[in-house]
Amino acid sequence: MELAVFLIVLVVVAILSSGSAWIARRRSRESLGLPPASLRGERAEAVLTKWLLAGYLSAEQYRRDMAILAAREAQRHPPLTPLDP
Repeated sequence: MELAVFLIVLVVVAILSSGSAWIARRRSRESLGLPPASLRGERAEAVLTKWLLAGYLSAEQYRRDMAILAAREAQRHPPLTPLDP
């Protein structure tokens, strides 16, 4: 019985601790003027475009980040040529 109470208290403390840390990180990002984190499942290109239009990124930062994304995509999925089997 004592073990069950201990485990329940431990779980509650862990949940409260992680929740407060998440809130603190979110508030610190907002206070620094950083763009909000992207939503899961949203394409990186769409997130960069939203940040550009919202003013979080300059045009130069946007072009640089899109070039990095394009290079990663080319490494993961190289374009096929007519001579490829």
